[in-house]
Amino acid sequence: MRALLTALIMIAACAGPALAQDPIFDARNAAMWQEQQAADQLTRQRSVALENQVGALEGQTQTESRLRDLEVQRTASRLAASDTRAGPMVAMPSNIDAWMAQSNARVRAAAANRR
Repeated sequence: MRALLTALIMIAACAGPALAQDPIFDARNAAMWQEQQAADQLTRQRSVALENQVGALEGQTQTESRLRDLEVQRTASRLAASDTRAGPMVAMPSNIDAWMAQSNARVRAAAANRR
């Protein structure tokens, strides 16, 4: 029995590597793992590049929107300022000279009637 056990131990010690420890299988597995890691890294780089592009476009869109808002505010303030200074809108007559003469007569009459 001891002889058989010793023989089995000697055979096991002299045997080649197990199938899971096959050097060719290990090399193929390592190559596939490295290829997968490279593909994952490339995917991450593409994702970062796309996020950067989206961020730049969002910033550009916000800038354009704010510029449009400022232009609208600037135009609205010009219109509001010109409306308050001009007073109520008066229809201009077709004969400007006659209208000016009537206006001058009203001003002179108002100046003569000072209290």
